Amino acid sequence: MGRCWESDHGSPGCRKGWWARAMMLWLVLSVGYVPVLYGQPPSAAHQRSAPYVAPSGSPAPVLPASATERVLALSLEDAIRLALQNNLDIERDRLEPQVAHTQVERARAAFDPSVGLTTSLSQTKTIPQSQTLQFDSETGAVTGVSIIRPFAKDAAVTPNFKQQIVTGGNYELRFINTWNRSAPARSGLTIRLANPRYQGTLQLTFTQPLLKNFGIEINTAPIRQAQNTEEIARQQLLQTILNTVFAVQQGYWELVFHIQDLGVKREAQKLAEDFLAENKLRVALGALAPVELVQSETQVKQREGEVITAEAAVREAEDVLKEILNIPESLGTWRIRVQPTDTPPFVPMADISIDEKVAFALQHRPDIIQSQLTVSSQEIARNVARNQRLPQLDLGGTASVGGFGENLGSAYTDVGTADGYNWSVSLAFTYPLGNRAAKNVLQQQNLLLQQARIDQRKVERTVSRQILQTVRNLETASKRVEVTRAATLLARSQLEVEQEKFRLGLSTSFNVLQLQNQLTAARSDEIRALSDYNEALGQLDQRTGTLRYDTE
Repeated sequence: MGRCWESDHGSPGCRKGWWARAMMLWLVLSVGYVPVLYGQPPSAAHQRSAPYVAPSGSPAPVLPASATERVLALSLEDAIRLALQNNLDIERDRLEPQVAHTQVERARAAFDPSVGLTTSLSQTKTIPQSQTLQFDSETGAVTGVSIIRPFAKDAAVTPNFKQQIVTGGNYELRFINTWNRSAPARSGLTIRLANPRYQGTLQLTFTQPLLKNFGIEINTAPIRQAQNTEEIARQQLLQTILNTVFAVQQGYWELVFHIQDLGVKREAQKLAEDFLAENKLRVALGALAPVELVQSETQVKQREGEVITAEAAVREAEDVLKEILNIPESLGTWRIRVQPTDTPPFVPMADISIDEKVAFALQHRPDIIQSQLTVSSQEIARNVARNQRLPQLDLGGTASVGGFGENLGSAYTDVGTADGYNWSVSLAFTYPLGNRAAKNVLQQQNLLLQQARIDQRKVERTVSRQILQTVRNLETASKRVEVTRAATLLARSQLEVEQEKFRLGLSTSFNVLQLQNQLTAARSDEIRALSDYNEALGQLDQRTGTLRYDTE
């Protein structure tokens, strides 16, 4: 290249080499950032999601083949799997990331190249406005008059290729092909070289901002914001899954509680009926006054009413769980009876490290990650607003080579020699006086960023408080299980002692019935505490962002 500068700059070889290098440079600039645009690794926030541990049990439960099979036996794990497959909230929210991904692709599409084609056909015939005298070459006498009627016919086909690049610039490559036939082909001593004429011109134009709208970070901002929105949608889906899993656990243990409580109520009814039968026998034998039967009969009726209420509570709890599970309508969602197969387990509480739970939640909870992504998107918007305060300084340029001939082949060959070329470079500067619009947009984005960071701190504070409260509830529920178990044993012993005293005539029916009520209440309190304990375990997973079940 140095030899070209030292020698004749206008030689065809130098011009051809210059053109080839210029074309190569701009093609590299135009496509060099495409892999970056479409192959970016996911951000750190994108990679963060609540972990899950796939259960080692059996696959999803098999539903009844028809509505006539009225009982669906479910373990807790089966119920969770069934909900993850059929829950309507999860089904709907699974579409949100797909919707958000279309916005990512839409933002990326701004850098997609485009091709076009322009064609034109024109014909011009000019009205003569003058005439030319013809002279005899020897005598110089006027021999005649000629009137020139200029005529031209043109056709053009121009394909083009243009693209915006991630640095903020844009370019367009055009190949202008024209055909022209003109008359007269000769004017005096001037003769048109080719008529009709085929002409080809390869033209490259570009514009590159140097201050405002310059840089990959500024021009890919919509893509990164859309990616954050897509990840927020994924985290919202994860939150729905966590909420659904907890709702299943809560609904399952509530159903278990009401079924077991119904059993307690029926046993209490049986106990009252047996006591009534025993008192009737005593009255028949004269060992008990007939007035004692009134209290026993009243107790039986009260127990019957409690059984009816408990049966209704079972149906209600069953319906709540079935709504979460979304059993297919074709199987008769509301007619199938759900039968839990698990009983609430209990392992005495070990010490729970609240700090560890909070630290885990701050890394994995969906609402925490969403707040981080919101701050990230707002920082991107703030950076763009900063850039918009700069003056507009655009570098522009045009380069072209052309050629012509009597046919297309010769015209294209002439283009390749680069004998006819043109290039130009320009700078355009614009700056609004005061620039108030851009300054106020930046101030607005800074304020919105402050709000987003405050919201993030609020979420972190809420997470810490919720986990502290949940751990306390879990500890309380654990203690209540132990206390209510002891209370049940004591109530049963007191009842047995009082019944024996009643048989010996040392007590009354009223005392025995009171202790029966206490035993029934103690047993209900025990299974209530056990269900509350297991629900609190599920809530701890929900509030720390722990997902123990495969969501696929």
